[in-house]
Amino acid sequence: MHHSDSHDIRATTVWEAWNRRGFADRCRLLAEALEHLPAHAEAALTERLARQLLNDAEGLGATLEMPGPTGESNELYLTGRGVALVLGNPESSETLVACQLLATLACGNAAVLRWPGQERWLGQLVEALQQAGVPRALLAVDSDTPEPELIKHPDLRLVVTSCTPEQEISLNRALAMQEGVLLQLVAETDLQHCPLLTSPDFLLRLVTEKTRTINTTAVGGNATLLELGSRTV
Repeated sequence: MHHSDSHDIRATTVWEAWNRRGFADRCRLLAEALEHLPAHAEAALTERLARQLLNDAEGLGATLEMPGPTGESNELYLTGRGVALVLGNPESSETLVACQLLATLACGNAAVLRWPGQERWLGQLVEALQQAGVPRALLAVDSDTPEPELIKHPDLRLVVTSCTPEQEISLNRALAMQEGVLLQLVAETDLQHCPLLTSPDFLLRLVTEKTRTINTTAVGGNATLLELGSRTV
């Protein structure tokens, strides 16, 4: 059984380096692991859904130019949130947990995994990802820490799970009572049809928006505009 202390995972240089690799590079690396995922009854379905998720995630790397004043460049881009808890329940399936983990990693996050009773399978999943090149420090299987303690992880930013609607309400209440950063909950509650996993906005729940502003005047700017501004009429 693979086991690692979840508190080894920090939003430090390892996560930052993974996040900086960009969507396309991460998705190409993760795609290499799909043929080596641990065996389970719906392996073919898992691979098909995972490939679609990775294809969709690759497109999230585009940078959008935003309007702004003269002499300023404004860009909108997507980035990972930080550490995510991928939480399995008795109602979860290998397909759901594997696809949620792959999507979480593709979007630039680190992951702590917990699925009571399925630690061996999780360990095999992590090993397949690490053999494909996912950094060891980016993943941890935690089978010992109680769930209430895991959601208090100081770097946790995201909880991804598959559960009943009642479990979702209970978990949402627990997260809402946490002090500090607001934690995003992404919960699949229709475990037969998985509408959230296949929805257009699923991946967008795993990222956050950031803006980048550059003073173009300071680095040369628009020479035409500067020239026009210096003329006298």
